[in-house]
Amino acid sequence: MEHISDFYLTPICFDSPLIFRGLKSPIVWLQRRTRYSTKNMLIKSLLAATVSLLTLAAGVAFAQNTMPGMTMPAAPKQDGISGTKMTVAAPRNKPLAGRIDPATLPTLPANLPKWMSGRGNYEVFYKRGSYNFRVYDIPALAYDFNATGVGHSMAYEEMVRGNAGKLETETFGKIDRVLKNPPKLAPTEKSIAPTFSRRFGLLEQVFDWAHTLHFQTIDVLADPKMTEAQKDAEIARLYKNYRISVPFALSPLPMNMGYLYNQPYSKRMRDNYPKVNGLFWGYHWLQTSVYDTLYGKTPEEQKKAYDLMGARYRGTELYKTDRPFMPMTAETSPRFSKRFPELANVFDNLHMLHDMVNDILVSPDLTGDQKDVQVKTAIWMTMEAAHQNEKPGDFATGETTLHDHRFMDGMPGMGIMPGGTKELMYMPEADMGWMSMEQCHHCSMPLPEEALAWKMSTVTSQGVTMQARCALCARDYTLETEGSAIVQIPTENPARSVVLITDDKGEYWTRAENEKNVVFIEDEGSHAGCSEWSQAFSSRGAFDKWVAANPDYKGAKPYTLKEWWAKQGKKPDTYYKPKGPVENPYANEANRKPEGEKP
Repeated sequence: MEHISDFYLTPICFDSPLIFRGLKSPIVWLQRRTRYSTKNMLIKSLLAATVSLLTLAAGVAFAQNTMPGMTMPAAPKQDGISGTKMTVAAPRNKPLAGRIDPATLPTLPANLPKWMSGRGNYEVFYKRGSYNFRVYDIPALAYDFNATGVGHSMAYEEMVRGNAGKLETETFGKIDRVLKNPPKLAPTEKSIAPTFSRRFGLLEQVFDWAHTLHFQTIDVLADPKMTEAQKDAEIARLYKNYRISVPFALSPLPMNMGYLYNQPYSKRMRDNYPKVNGLFWGYHWLQTSVYDTLYGKTPEEQKKAYDLMGARYRGTELYKTDRPFMPMTAETSPRFSKRFPELANVFDNLHMLHDMVNDILVSPDLTGDQKDVQVKTAIWMTMEAAHQNEKPGDFATGETTLHDHRFMDGMPGMGIMPGGTKELMYMPEADMGWMSMEQCHHCSMPLPEEALAWKMSTVTSQGVTMQARCALCARDYTLETEGSAIVQIPTENPARSVVLITDDKGEYWTRAENEKNVVFIEDEGSHAGCSEWSQAFSSRGAFDKWVAANPDYKGAKPYTLKEWWAKQGKKPDTYYKPKGPVENPYANEANRKPEGEKP
């Protein structure tokens, strides 16, 4: 119990990351004021139980009255150890490719740890911190997050009740109305999906604890008072607490996504319930893209950036039905993923676990008992405990298995993608094709790594975030790409970057301070040296100091932001388009649209 100073075990009703996020409940007050005396702990327990009952009642009322069209039917009978018997309607969209041979299903090891029984109550509350709930400083983001939790819960409840046949119609409509009218507070999963919570209590705890890490990380990034160094340090502490506080932490190792998404039941949700699967992957796009949306930005920049990203999420990303694979954290937040590769892997492994569970629950040829076992197996496959003494990069030559922990070159926070190699991944977004995560996406030159990774520029556009080696590459890539964008360019100060929010006409918004003070150098030459001759500086004084230390650039013109933005460079002399092992590894996927047809 070395973590007791930071966490209190909470009553069973306090099962989600927060009972209601943003509500300063008596539990928060108690955390700050109670000691460990018997008297105070008794008072705390009584008050907590009262709040639990009120919260449960409020959550049920929310589910019954606030969510359009949703009611809470009576729970079905339980059937011994196996839990609720499920009869899942056959998918309406297309027949299954073939029935599952039970002999091909993954199996559990003989000696599982006791906590895998799911009988323990390991639920914990937030780590204490002044930054908690700061996401509500960006209300649209907080409300969108609240709605994603509701959407997850509503879909899971229908799946376990045997109503998969309703997913694409009634359930989609209910969820869509919630997403368009997001709640200001987030109810618990138990209040919306009681059957799911009873049947898969361990799974719910795994989800909730990873979501807690996710939410608190965002709260830290949104805190206006912390420096970037303080935020980095606190995120590292949050991750440490995630690992030590409960036994069911997800693995921080890069996993072979192609292997995990190639189980006998895989892709059934994607191919047979594309609208609801699209919502799930839209949630995951939001949850992975938000890190770079907030990372290294001022509160004003964060709000402006989320105005753009939120519109993209609500208008496009939620309704894509032809993604071949889930969004990955490094695709949407490479800056954050380079800084915190273990967290990026945890969040990707969380989302893969969601996908595996979805596919299991909508498989009509699996019995209820088989589903119970396969859900538990999927949990174990993604647990840190299942990969003890393994490390990033581990790989038995010629053997692609659960224990393939290779990562993309240049991106330790990303496992091998389906159809990809260690060097290249295929990005279907915006028809970008094969890409390297260690090269500039505009000039193909190596990106700065490790201690110098902060010098990388990024451009977020069309749903992905591209990495650029220099300021020119970031600007020209933005101007060559349709639509609006978020451009982030480092200066000589690791804690200070230039953020531009651009529209589809190439006009930009930035802080007045940048317009007044920022200076650029652009003494164009071969892109082999672009990271030197194209840079941003926080002031004219910083520019002059750099030029004095680099006499080869004596006489170089200092451009204002407005002057620099009006320029356009030549086609990079170093650029080449990578070629993968096949033209398109997703070409024959069942959910791909015909050439030229939009989703």
